[in-house]
Amino acid sequence: MTVKQRNPRDVFGEVLLELGRENESILAVSCDSGAGSGMNPFKQALPHQYLEVGINEQNAIGVCAGLAEGGSIPVVSAIAPFISMRAFEQVRNDLGYANMNVKVIGSSSGLSHSALGSTHQAIEDLALMRVIPNMVVLNPGDGYEVEMSLREAVKHRGPVYIRMPRHPMAEPLEVSQRNFKLGKGEVLMNTGDEIVIAVSGTLTVDGLMTGKILDEMGYGVKVLNFTTVKPLDTELLYDAYKDAKYLFTLEEHSQIGGFGSAVMEVLGPVKQGNSIHIVGITDGSINTGPYRELLDAYGLTWEKVVDRILNVIQK
Repeated sequence: MTVKQRNPRDVFGEVLLELGRENESILAVSCDSGAGSGMNPFKQALPHQYLEVGINEQNAIGVCAGLAEGGSIPVVSAIAPFISMRAFEQVRNDLGYANMNVKVIGSSSGLSHSALGSTHQAIEDLALMRVIPNMVVLNPGDGYEVEMSLREAVKHRGPVYIRMPRHPMAEPLEVSQRNFKLGKGEVLMNTGDEIVIAVSGTLTVDGLMTGKILDEMGYGVKVLNFTTVKPLDTELLYDAYKDAKYLFTLEEHSQIGGFGSAVMEVLGPVKQGNSIHIVGITDGSINTGPYRELLDAYGLTWEKVVDRILNVIQK
């Protein structure tokens, strides 16, 4: 796999500025999050398309709904737990039910703010955003996926939630080997059907590394990546699951209501009986510390995921 890394906030800021220059209807809306979200270059270059509402996420969503009603395309960003939880009612009513063309950016999602504790860690946002009607939910895990998620979100007519990573992430494959499409997953590795690892977001490289280790141990492994959590690529899931002996989902999110739950909702009615296991965070974001150490503590690094899979399949 490639070791190339790009800072997701830098990528987001560069692409947003490019899109804003191309289309003056695109407005960047900050909740005192211009620097943290990567919006400062946009603010400096296109101040007439930039709006700062301060630490007031609920009001920001209402403002964005009004701007969208007037024909603008607001891209509003704030730290993920605040924009998804504090403003949930406004996102639900003003954007979801009203089907407003607003792009909501959950900055520094998951365990990104690892040292700041549960108030700043968002491991419930996918669950919340998935239940909102008309909402498209994207969970990019690297610079390429951040870029393509933003480009496709702006093209899409309707509300979109993008769960933004904070730390530079390695890209699992070269860009030339990838083909991002809204609502579609991708196959990162395929050496057999015995074990399927379906991953979404920041753990893509860990999922791929897990697959490579298991392959070296003699197991047939398929690794699938889903940037779009809603709508989910059911065709790819069905095709992978029908011949699999085990399916594991992997995400930096609560095991309840996230990507794994979405997969279970799709495959639950399938009369197959093959084993499905959700790998995520079990008991809330209760720890603080360096980011990778926190992932390890929750069993989400590739070393821990390999052990977990082996514990299941070797019983």
